[in-house]
Amino acid sequence: MPDPLTGITTNIVTGFLGAGKSTAILDLISNKPTNENWAVLVNEFGEVGIDGGLLASNKSKDVFIREVPGGCMCCTAGLPMLMAMNMLLARARPQRLIIEPTGLGHPTEVMNVLASEHYQDVLDIRATITLVDARKIKDERYTRHATFNEQLEIGDFIFASKSDLYGANDFDNLRSYLSEKNWLHDRT
Repeated sequence: MPDPLTGITTNIVTGFLGAGKSTAILDLISNKPTNENWAVLVNEFGEVGIDGGLLASNKSKDVFIREVPGGCMCCTAGLPMLMAMNMLLARARPQRLIIEPTGLGHPTEVMNVLASEHYQDVLDIRATITLVDARKIKDERYTRHATFNEQLEIGDFIFASKSDLYGANDFDNLRSYLSEKNWLHDRT
């Protein structure tokens, strides 16, 4: 019988739709230490698992990917999330787990599941990484969206993604927005 799973380094990579979560995870995977197994749990809101397909195209034998399709992994698919994660952990026996909730998902709910008694010894929960496209800050459809704001609020680290596409004021607008909300934590 294998040893029990303990202390799996776990990160949530969150961000609103189209923020670049899957691309960021693929970049992380490309820099993975060769002596480690990693597991990625991807949540896809739609019927077709685009993110899971993109990540699965990574042919590394030491990166295991499991998808939870069809809705927010904690809201409508709470039990499927637990089942998928348990199966993924048992199969991969990873040193690191990366969880990518759907861009419409509630990262606080994901955190609550991960902090449950069942996972206290299994997972070593680390930083939540939030990706945000700073161009969206000037669009009230985003800034008034509860999930968009929850993702920014919960982020231990907030990364401005797609910065090569920014206009002159986009990054400053993001900094101002985060500062207004008291979510800006400069670590210089």
